[in-house]
Amino acid sequence: MRDMGESEHTERRMKRGPGRPALGAEARRGHMIAVKVTPVERAVLEERAATAGLDVGVYVRVMGLGRRVVGVVPEVNRGAWGELARTTANVNQIAAHLNSGGRFDERGTPRVAQALDAVRGELERLRVVLIGPFDDEDDES
Repeated sequence: MRDMGESEHTERRMKRGPGRPALGAEARRGHMIAVKVTPVERAVLEERAATAGLDVGVYVRVMGLGRRVVGVVPEVNRGAWGELARTTANVNQIAAHLNSGGRFDERGTPRVAQALDAVRGELERLRVVLIGPFDDEDDES
C-alpha cells in the first residue's frame, strides 16, 4: 500500500460521494452552551422535548430562539385532518359552482342537498373523533 501525499489526500476528501452538501461556516453549529438545571427542570425539559419529538438540546435551542415548538400530531388527528380535507374539497366545489353563476336545476338540487347532508355527517363524525360524543342535552350547537 502506497502512502498518499497531502495533495492526493485533500483531493480525495474533496471528491465526496452522494449525500448532503457540506454546510458553510455560517450554518455549522460548532459552539456549545452549557446550562445548569435542577433534576426537576431536567425532567420537565426531557418530557417536553419528547412530547415534541425532539432531542433536549434541539428543544432548548428552538425555544431559546423564540420559535414555536409543535408537538407530534397523534395518528387519530392525522386521520381526522384527512377527512376534514375531503369535506372541505366537497364544500369548495359546491361554493365554486354557485359563485361562478352556476345554478342547480331540479335534478341537481336534490344531489346538492344529498351532498350537503353527507358533509354534515362527515363533520359530525370528525367532531366525535376529535372531542367525543355529546348527549343532546349537553350539546351546545
